Amino acid sequence: MKLEPLKLLLLKGLLFLIIGLVLWIYLQPSYSKLIVSVSQEVVTWLQGEGMEKTWIGLQGNMILYIPRGLIAGEKKNIFAWKRDIRDIHYNSVILFALILFSPGLGFGKRGWVLMAGLTLLFLIQVLTVLVQAKFIYVFQMGEYSRAHYRAWDRNIIAFLKQFLELIGKFSFPFAIWMLFTYKETTGYLAGAREAKPRKRRKR
Repeated sequence: MKLEPLKLLLLKGLLFLIIGLVLWIYLQPSYSKLIVSVSQEVVTWLQGEGMEKTWIGLQGNMILYIPRGLIAGEKKNIFAWKRDIRDIHYNSVILFALILFSPGLGFGKRGWVLMAGLTLLFLIQVLTVLVQAKFIYVFQMGEYSRAHYRAWDRNIIAFLKQFLELIGKFSFPFAIWMLFTYKETTGYLAGAREAKPRKRRKR
């Protein structure tokens, strides 16, 4: 395996990070709509015919959560929770750069790893949207939340929300990258250690 100088690798990584950022800025409106559309389909299927009927929509860069089932009789006060959807999916840029800069990958494998990795990350981003929707019912619906959810439910949802939005947001791109490229990455690092020149002894 041909080893590339560290400086060249870092420059490639920076280049692909910039390319990924430009693509993300250009594509993110369509990508945001895709996440919201898929999330709405999944949450409708999961909630079924119960009282918890959530409408998930997009207003500019803000994702909206409206608990329609619980406010069906309320015409004056329609509650909507908002958050910037870009906070959920900007980690796609990190994964894009990691896979394209990753040493030791052939062109063919790099292509399918990029597609598989971004697909897996997309599913995690949809999960983040669903957990946020559930968090509203568990914590932010007043008497309904207290009556329908126990401490155990609260602990699980709070943990999932914090994990997905804080730790997971940055760790998932690296975890997915290593999942698909572990063999090549460790092989490259091992080769780099073997090729490292030894210091000459002073005479």
